[in-house]
Amino acid sequence: EKIFDKSEKLLEYVKTLNSKFLFYHTALFLNVKEQGLIPSKNDKDFERFNVGKISLKSITLNNALIYTATEHIEYFNEFFEDYGGLDFLYSPFAILYHNILKEKPSNDKITLYGYKHERILTLIICRGSEILYGDIIFFEEELGLEIESKEESLDFLDENTSMDTEVTLDNFNETLGDKLDALDQFDDNELGQDEDDLDLLDSKDKLSLEEMNQFSNDMELCRRIIASIENFYKDEKYSSTFINNIFIFNTKELNQSAIEFLEEETLLEIQTKQINTLDLIIELMQKELQ
Repeated sequence: EKIFDKSEKLLEYVKTLNSKFLFYHTALFLNVKEQGLIPSKNDKDFERFNVGKISLKSITLNNALIYTATEHIEYFNEFFEDYGGLDFLYSPFAILYHNILKEKPSNDKITLYGYKHERILTLIICRGSEILYGDIIFFEEELGLEIESKEESLDFLDENTSMDTEVTLDNFNETLGDKLDALDQFDDNELGQDEDDLDLLDSKDKLSLEEMNQFSNDMELCRRIIASIENFYKDEKYSSTFINNIFIFNTKELNQSAIEFLEEETLLEIQTKQINTLDLIIELMQKELQ
């Protein structure tokens, strides 16, 4: 697995692969906002589901259509045109539904499935394997406590501010306040000017901040799921349809306190499973190539 911060580096890597291997396949994860799902195989129903009047490309996903703007398909094809072409472009809806089928869902239950990958939350509600509803939500940026101009300063928080208790919903705001107060005190006292201040480095502080950071993101994930459930229940197209449970696939382990919060707010049983998006894309590619 390789990560590239610039498209030029990615293309250079693909060019290298092209020179080394006679056969290879290229796949991309579709991360654009202009995409979605409607629970119908009739493209004339786009208007009924409030899909904007733009040029779209769509494919069937069981009893539904997943779609994206034509311009994105054209852009990605042109992007790889000189490097062997693009073989696969995977919608997060397709990846989520692949996971749903792997769980062998029961036909007598209606389940809300969620899939979080980086800043994208994809939701599908199913009765068994039948798709009833789909939604995709983009987080403008990962929530958190990072302050770029003070990145190094966070390592020097006084050990008295370390958190010995677990970050929970109840103590999150209080603990966050303590951390930020400690950061302000650091600026006032200019602790970083003396070599002896390195002794104040406490790995527990850094770990605690990361935990709060993740907890903040997990709580926002839960709130978005709750809002989507409310929208589903308000939509007359889904009247008399009630969700029985929630299943969340995430590339990171969800905080237990966030899960408990979601259970309390929805009164539904919550299941979670940690997944790897790259592994799933490879699975789908292998399935397509068989």
